[in-house]
Amino acid sequence: MAKITPIMLSLLDQSSGSVGLVESIEVTHPNWSEALRYVVNSSEPLILTHEDGQSFEYKPTVLTVERGSDQDNLDQSIRVSVGDLGQQIPDLIDQVYLDDVPILPVLNYRAYLTGVYTEPSFIDKGLLIENVSRSYKGSTFEARAPNLNDSGTGELYVASTDPSLKGFY
Repeated sequence: MAKITPIMLSLLDQSSGSVGLVESIEVTHPNWSEALRYVVNSSEPLILTHEDGQSFEYKPTVLTVERGSDQDNLDQSIRVSVGDLGQQIPDLIDQVYLDDVPILPVLNYRAYLTGVYTEPSFIDKGLLIENVSRSYKGSTFEARAPNLNDSGTGELYVASTDPSLKGFY
C-alpha cells in the first residue's frame, strides 16, 4: 500500500491553492542518438530528477497521456499522442527497423508534483511501444508492459504436425 506523504496530500487538498501533476515521458531506443524527453503541463523546459538521482531536461510539447484504467497489476499501458506534425518521430521509428531483429522502443512515464521536481511521485518504467500510428496532427503510440506472465511451451501446434487438431480448423 502506498504511503500518502504531506506533499501528496496537498495534491488532494486544493483549499490552499492549486497543486497538480507534471507528467513526463521518456522514450529510448539503442539506435537513437538521444532519448525523447517531453513534459506535459508546462510551457517551459524543465529539469527533472529521475528516481536514480540523474537529472535531464524535458521539453514542453503538445502531448496527451492516457494511462490504462487498471493501475493495480502488472498489465500497465499508456497511450501517448505527440503533436510533432510528423517532424521527428517518423524518422526515429524508421531507425527502429534498421536492425535484422527490431528492438521495440521503451517508454518511461513519470509524474511529478508541481514545483517538486527532485523525485517522481508516480512511475511506470520499461513499457514497450508496440503500435505507432501517424496522422496530419502528429504521432500516437501505445506502450504496454512486457508480458511477464506467459507460461507457454514455445511449441507451435498446427494440423500438419498434430492431426487431431484438424477438427478445429
